[in-house]
Amino acid sequence: MRHSGSGGVAAVRPDELDLALVNALQMRPRASWSLLGRAIGVSSATAARRWQRLSGAGIAWVTAYAGPAVWERQCIAFLEVDCRPAHTGRIAREFAAEPHVLSVEHVADGCDLLFMAAFADVTHLSRYITDRIGAVPGVVGVRARLITRVHSEASSWRLGALDAAQRGHLVTASPTSNVAGLGIRPQERELLMALGADGRMDQAALATSVGTSATTVRRRLAHMIAGDAIRFRCEIATRYSGRPVSVTYRAAVSAHELDAIGEALTKLPEIRLIAEVTGPRNLWFVVWLRAVSDIPSLEAWLTGRFPALAEVDRSTTLLFVKRMGRLLDPDGRAVGNIPMDFWYTMPP
Repeated sequence: MRHSGSGGVAAVRPDELDLALVNALQMRPRASWSLLGRAIGVSSATAARRWQRLSGAGIAWVTAYAGPAVWERQCIAFLEVDCRPAHTGRIAREFAAEPHVLSVEHVADGCDLLFMAAFADVTHLSRYITDRIGAVPGVVGVRARLITRVHSEASSWRLGALDAAQRGHLVTASPTSNVAGLGIRPQERELLMALGADGRMDQAALATSVGTSATTVRRRLAHMIAGDAIRFRCEIATRYSGRPVSVTYRAAVSAHELDAIGEALTKLPEIRLIAEVTGPRNLWFVVWLRAVSDIPSLEAWLTGRFPALAEVDRSTTLLFVKRMGRLLDPDGRAVGNIPMDFWYTMPP
């Protein structure tokens, strides 16, 4: 990791070892420093020190958020927002400050701003569109697409910086449980929000943060993990990911082919998210690419490999304002955190 200047955020530049560490944390976000260090060939102290510098500079971070067992019970939606150009930046920042607005992107094509947001139910989504978004000066239109199924999301995306032997140190058997699908109990929500700020927070610190015992934290965390109600993710600023171009695709797929195509797309290394949604373009997927010039070749491959993909359009991200709770600077580095609220209800 190289430094220059006075040591500010802009002075930190991750090297190959740093990228290997991020990749290891993508596979095992809460693994011990000794295991992580062993996987990438350094001491536990070196691994911890490098992570502290990366996370301190906002280049990489570990977060936690509600998993599929929660998504299936809540109303999670993409919101396409049209704005007057002079108001776009202000509107993006205003909504990025709201805990249930998980992500905010300024995009080209299709709309001006793309939100991913969570609500207790569709009634609160309706009220939010009409009473909240519709009342903001500069907003000229909004469309909602409700997520009905998630095939894959970004906790499965990898940098590709580890070789097979290094990955072998980190592979674990997939856990099995009889409590899958139970979701998150009300007493566990505070724990989820604390882990959203720091997904590597140890159990003692978590116990202090939520005001309970370490034993209770251990039991509640085990319950959430076993029920797929929590997901951990190690993120990296897009500038340093090797794939700084994010594109959201929308495609119309017949109902009998939707499942097969969604599952097949999960195998692509570019994929960050695949979700089935309401509306005529019922399959949305997000890819990270190395350059804008890669878009035509990817689309040619997609249409050749999946002829059933019809009426495909795209939105290319110009700027990430917020990504799963993290406020970002123009280079995609984390500069703040807004605890994510998946249970939002509109006030009376």
